[in-house]
Amino acid sequence: MRILFLYSELAEYTMACLQALKKQSVEIKVVHFPINPEAPFAFDEEAKTMLHDLSSIPTYSALEELVAKFQPHKIVCSGWINKWYLRICRKWSKKATCIITLDNHWNGGFKQQLMSILGKVWLSKWFSKIWVPGSPQKAYAIRLGFPEQSIMTGFYTCDVDRFVQLAEAVKSRKEKAFPKVLLCVARYIPAKGYQELWSAFLQWQEEQPNEWELWCAGAGKEFDQRVHHPKIKHLGFVQKQDWPSIIEKTGVFILLSHFEPWGVVVQEFAAASYPLILSKQVGAGEAFLRPENGWLVESNQPAAIVKVLKELGKKSNQDLLKMAANSQTLASRLTPDTWATRLLEA
Repeated sequence: MRILFLYSELAEYTMACLQALKKQSVEIKVVHFPINPEAPFAFDEEAKTMLHDLSSIPTYSALEELVAKFQPHKIVCSGWINKWYLRICRKWSKKATCIITLDNHWNGGFKQQLMSILGKVWLSKWFSKIWVPGSPQKAYAIRLGFPEQSIMTGFYTCDVDRFVQLAEAVKSRKEKAFPKVLLCVARYIPAKGYQELWSAFLQWQEEQPNEWELWCAGAGKEFDQRVHHPKIKHLGFVQKQDWPSIIEKTGVFILLSHFEPWGVVVQEFAAASYPLILSKQVGAGEAFLRPENGWLVESNQPAAIVKVLKELGKKSNQDLLKMAANSQTLASRLTPDTWATRLLEA
């Protein structure tokens, strides 16, 4: 089996999924957009052998030649953002199973209304399947003209085993003294809601002084505008090898994005046994957040955020450990192996 991926951005979790495919004797080739400087993941040499940066492919003809030489049985295409990708899928739609991916929620805007018309004309003709993360995207897929049986879910998943192992390595220490540290992992851009998070955290500290801290990991254009405070630590972008010590010292994951189609990072830290605090705009909350393992809040309502932080402050260590275990159970339902099986069966 040969599978071609026409991807936009790459991430660490992408590699975990591809490795699960390789275990099933699948030959893989990945064409991808240049690495985003706001998320500069470093991939190992083995991973690089299957990767082809689109910026190093000079012409469409060169891409066409690469695909023809590979002779894929299946093609997975990241949406309709790239015209070269679409041309490849149109050409191969009769020779390979072409699958388009989608992570946007249906919002009924003008562009989506237009795509719901165009999609019925050409998307469902070139692509036999559409692969989405969950039900928020499924509604959009139906409007694009894909019948229920052609819609696959579970497109995003993290390297569950790795984060479970990280949790196990520090479990005994957290059981003795649960870290009173909130962790947010997100790019420093307006959509991630950092300003509201910092403001709410500082208000909480002012109204109810306590031992909790807030650590933030990420990079982005607003990094220079970060809030400076003794109880707020900015870690910058964290590479894979540096996470163990951070996971040992932090306890609750928080993400208050204004817009987050899914958010694989939510599953990562659920798998790492973190209680969760998420905004209602984070799509992954659908799969990985329940009342038993965290809180759901409106990202743009400071009073509501402060209220949740005060509720967190009342929780005992045992309460938080129980919530952490519930998070890991939810996260373990979707893994790279189930992802690979779903793709192979498509």
